[in-house]
Amino acid sequence: MIEPFPTGDGPPSAQPSSDAPSPLPPSIFTFPNRIVFGAGSLRSLPGELRRLKVACPLVVTDPGLIESGLADAVLDLLESPVLFTEVQANPTEDDVLAGAERFRASGCDGVIGLGGGSPIDAAKAIRLVLAHPGPLADYDVNRGGIDRIKPDMVPMAAIPTTAGTGSEAGRGALIQIPATGRKTAVLSPYLLPSVAVCDPDLTLGLPPVLTAGTGMDALTHCLESYLSTTFHPICDGIALEGLRFIFRGLEAAVHDRSNHEARTAMMMGALLGGISFHKGLGVVHALSHAMGSEGRVHHGTLNAVLLAHALRFNREAAEPRMTELASRVGLGRAGDGPGHLITLVELIMARMPLPRRLGQIDGLERDRISAYARLAMLDHCRLTNPRPCTQANLEELLDRAW
Repeated sequence: MIEPFPTGDGPPSAQPSSDAPSPLPPSIFTFPNRIVFGAGSLRSLPGELRRLKVACPLVVTDPGLIESGLADAVLDLLESPVLFTEVQANPTEDDVLAGAERFRASGCDGVIGLGGGSPIDAAKAIRLVLAHPGPLADYDVNRGGIDRIKPDMVPMAAIPTTAGTGSEAGRGALIQIPATGRKTAVLSPYLLPSVAVCDPDLTLGLPPVLTAGTGMDALTHCLESYLSTTFHPICDGIALEGLRFIFRGLEAAVHDRSNHEARTAMMMGALLGGISFHKGLGVVHALSHAMGSEGRVHHGTLNAVLLAHALRFNREAAEPRMTELASRVGLGRAGDGPGHLITLVELIMARMPLPRRLGQIDGLERDRISAYARLAMLDHCRLTNPRPCTQANLEELLDRAW
């Protein structure tokens, strides 16, 4: 297991222990939203819904969770749930509008986002359109949409079943919107879920490829947010703590589906990554949003392949910051800290069951590099990247990653 942090510093080891103590009761804290965290915390859901005065929630999820039976663990706790499963891997505006119509027709009074980032983002967007007039494109962050989003929305619970996106603690949603022609961000602190119920038991048994892809997404959130140009020392500290959990849990979670300590570490790392990117992200996410805009490619896998290339791209502009980050994660201040950081990312990727090049990912086309770069230039994540981007150098970055 790769552990760049000094031993004895950070969370407990993710290795299983035969004499491990019984799980602690779930922890409850509020930052930036209310979070119930820990093994068995799903059992708190009925009480949380009562607190929010939700009697008939719309449960937004995807067909995969229904087929796996995982959704039943939630549905069995609820008295009058209404199920909505028409959410694509990268949710569309049509998905959101259909969910809002189901909500109204069924007399629902709250929303539950259950799954990975796609159902949780879709649930956020459903809340938005229920309370705000006009098309979703009006709330595009690039069109000043953040100022149009008001607080008067129905309550929402987010229940992540993967450890990656951090959407349960994120203030935005990514939706494919025809009017913009791209995967579009709607952002507002009012979109934060009313409560996030983070139960690592829900991720036990997650396949290695999905564990790796979502875990690398969380890793990218922490690294990119720490290196982003926004001044936000609170998020910097959170990103570092997220890395501590991810470095200790990722490899063990990928190679042992039943490793509870590793799953707990990864769920916390993903949660902290979702909080840290309130600060902003960078070119990895700008490009992965662009390449995932057609809905065929897994977001976390794109991030994983792009991350080391983006660190090289940013190195000259972010040398002091990368040196500081390398020191903070135990790679040493002397010598080539940025180089060691890039090598660490490459070593982690070498142990993941993921493609190493963009050309190995189904659904991507090399002759569309120019189109991907153009879409990335329109993405809000580009604006906080350490190195200013042009379409030409984004095309070069993609070509090197192919």
